[in-house]
Amino acid sequence: MFIILVLVCAISYGQYEWTPGKLILKKGDTLKGIILIPMIEINAITYGRSWVAFKTKIEEERVIFDKSQIDKIYFDTYDPDYGYYEYVPIKKRKLRLFKKLINGKAKLYTRTVYKVIDTTNNYSPNLPGITVSVNFKKPEFKEDDEYYIIRDGEPQLTPLISQKSLRKFKTKAIKYFSDCKEIVAYLNNDLYEEIDIIELVNDYNLICE
Repeated sequence: MFIILVLVCAISYGQYEWTPGKLILKKGDTLKGIILIPMIEINAITYGRSWVAFKTKIEEERVIFDKSQIDKIYFDTYDPDYGYYEYVPIKKRKLRLFKKLINGKAKLYTRTVYKVIDTTNNYSPNLPGITVSVNFKKPEFKEDDEYYIIRDGEPQLTPLISQKSLRKFKTKAIKYFSDCKEIVAYLNNDLYEEIDIIELVNDYNLICE
């Protein structure tokens, strides 16, 4: 009697789609075409890849740009939280792409990350004289939006809503906005939740200039 084990596993995850937009380069040039930003896996050890792919047309070969070349990235799509992408320090000497949502005393940034969730389906067909065990391992992907904040003079972003942080949003926000008694009082009274992150930062910039 034979036992056959077949493992089928997808090992890659689709990145952001090619999207019309423009690259503003540090040397002053503006490139219009379609742009691809790699999505970040939160299970990975790294903090995400830092390159950006660009094409003038979809059938052309892609050209890779990085933090040494790019100043800003704008996308030509409808977005209720319209902003631009730029490289921001997430760790010492580690710049990564984030979308700037709010500019002011406190600057709010966001990015989309994904988590791999494996699911295994077993299938055992009935064949004369042979036992076949087939495991189809099909990963699923869960996307989340992360939010980071930084003030002028701070060396790196501080996560307010992050999949790698174990602390609660309220605890992190109270610590970060401790220089503003009004905001801390509102947080202690549960007037802000994660869904109110944009309102929270706007209020901080307005009340605690």
